[in-house]
Amino acid sequence: MSRIRASTIRLAATLAALGLLTGVTCLLWYPGTYFTISGARGLVLIIVAVNLVLGPGLTALIFKPGKWGLTVDVAVIAAVELCALLWAAHVIYDRRPYYTVFAVDRFEVVTRAEVDVSDLADEVLRQRPGHTPRLVYAELPTDPKRREQLIDDVIFRGLADIDRRPEFWKPYAEGVMTVKAAAKPVLQLLNVGDVRETSIRRWLSRQSGDPRDYQYLPLRGRTSDAMMIIHADIGYPIDIIDVDPW
Repeated sequence: MSRIRASTIRLAATLAALGLLTGVTCLLWYPGTYFTISGARGLVLIIVAVNLVLGPGLTALIFKPGKWGLTVDVAVIAAVELCALLWAAHVIYDRRPYYTVFAVDRFEVVTRAEVDVSDLADEVLRQRPGHTPRLVYAELPTDPKRREQLIDDVIFRGLADIDRRPEFWKPYAEGVMTVKAAAKPVLQLLNVGDVRETSIRRWLSRQSGDPRDYQYLPLRGRTSDAMMIIHADIGYPIDIIDVDPW
């Protein structure tokens, strides 16, 4: 087998594996705009670059027909490439958006590793529904003493806020009225004269409803923020626009 043929076979195998990982990442673990705002795009690009060097690159470098120990060398390279790919898949999977939590005046993207779900009394809230993050409502405590304790925990003790404190979480349906009250009308964006207006007009052109049917709230991700579109009547998210909402 020639060097070119060996490199071509290794490249095809590497591209197939990377294509599978990218497809699963985009479609199942980080659907839609979550792929961008959760930092998955950068991770995938790094993984592609590293594996192309480890696999096809090193194979082309060391491959020499008739070389003693060539089979071992190729096997070692394949093993290293596989380990790198599996490690990368584990990291991407571990960081996948598991919850989309409404807290006060925004949505927060939260991973499974960031929270202790043992504090959740509702068993349903512990599960991610299919390939989309679970919607959750983080309720501020109504008791003055408990709210004061929460402020002390966040400001003075450096503990997580309610968006990452499952003891404050409830099913999203229980907070719909609070979400609707916090959301802003999409109409406000139609005359701001910046990229938000352009993005929302483009989005509205694809919808059949009236602009008054929609509200929006910020959605904060790991690496960037986006705009969560809310239906003004039912209070549930219907889409995410990849534009800075601030």
